[in-house]
Amino acid sequence: MKYKLGIFGSAVEEKDEVTKKARKLGELLGKYRDKIIVITGACSGIPYQVGSEAAKKGVEIWGYSPCTNLKGQKDFTPKDDISIYSKLIYVPKNFEFSSNLDISKKYRNVVSTANCDAGIIISGRWGTMNEFTSLYDFGKVIGILTATGGTADANFF
Repeated sequence: MKYKLGIFGSAVEEKDEVTKKARKLGELLGKYRDKIIVITGACSGIPYQVGSEAAKKGVEIWGYSPCTNLKGQKDFTPKDDISIYSKLIYVPKNFEFSSNLDISKKYRNVVSTANCDAGIIISGRWGTMNEFTSLYDFGKVIGILTATGGTADANFF
């Protein structure tokens, strides 16, 4: 059995030192390629950096997309190499709000956090806070990579 480890954080480019930490984490996760699956929100930014580096080391990466299909995913992350994902999970087309990306991101957040065994928070903003609260509500183990800014360094943890 492989443990599913969610990586949740800023979906935008961060400062170089934060990106370096994310990439280093991805490299380190490679040591556990036979024991883990990395879950991300199939977004750009910090989770993508971690997932990309982990994929290079042979870690299986699952992306929980806020889109309903591959074309939508490619439009959502045009600069990302989506071949890092061994599995992409989409929002169901019959979801009442599937055409609203903002709402679909929250759907994706709940489903991805429900499907992981533990999560790591890196940097982030409101979406990451949403993922943190879901992880907490679901009783998941949560790690926080501090000194990365944003949600990860907020004083409420």
